Amino acid sequence: MKRERDRVEEIYKQLNLEKLPFKINASKLNDLGLDVAADLMSIFKGINMNPALKWCLSTVKKAKVFTLIYQANERGLPIYKEEIAKKLPEYSYKTIATIVDEGINKGYYIPLEPYENPNSKISDRKVKNLRPSIELISAFYNWNIDRIAAVSEIIDKYK
Repeated sequence: MKRERDRVEEIYKQLNLEKLPFKINASKLNDLGLDVAADLMSIFKGINMNPALKWCLSTVKKAKVFTLIYQANERGLPIYKEEIAKKLPEYSYKTIATIVDEGINKGYYIPLEPYENPNSKISDRKVKNLRPSIELISAFYNWNIDRIAAVSEIIDKYK
């Protein structure tokens, strides 16, 4: 038993506890770890509740593509396959195009006409501005609302 306690103390010393919005001592560390692990499980479960969100977050590549499309949508900026490929140089254009095309075919991404902007360099009408579907945006918001609520409960528990 002493040995396990020494291990917890050693872990406790290596944590950045000053970043927490509450004070915690080593005796509560295991409880916090269990609560955080349960929260992580609920995060994964929440992703699976919606097919669009599940698909968009199923791999790191798809999640990065989704994030760029989502952020462009929220900022009102155009985003295209070519732009995504430039922002994700670790992946080939073909990989990005395959992900985007699959997302479009599933109805998770919506290709729109480019914005009418006289300063725009986009003159090719085959290039489509990508947006997440309303279903995907709603699922993303709801999933994050659930995550925020769960973390808030953990914070309140340890305050």
